[in-house]
Amino acid sequence: MDQARDPVAMDHGYIDEHSIAARYIDNTLPPWERGAFEAHMVDCQECTDRILLAGIFHARQMEKPLPLRARLAAKLAPWQLVVLFAVTALLLLSIPAMVIPLYLRYTR
Repeated sequence: MDQARDPVAMDHGYIDEHSIAARYIDNTLPPWERGAFEAHMVDCQECTDRILLAGIFHARQMEKPLPLRARLAAKLAPWQLVVLFAVTALLLLSIPAMVIPLYLRYTR
């Protein structure tokens, strides 16, 4: 059996040299290498922690950024959202109240 395919050869030197953890996260390992790495992780807390940490970073990089309005809403307190909504509603109601009399004055 080829030493590269031998599960016993899966040590930290091989893992680091061949970027096994990153390729495991990206799901690009061939089946024999994936199996060997998973067998290694059973007894290696360091590699398990590496995969968990890399998975967290990988997931954060893959997330799509929230739209601007969602990010603003997440930063505002509930009372601030209510005030913002009230001010917006007043502005939207006041614009027609100001424009209609002007329109009527100039169309007569």
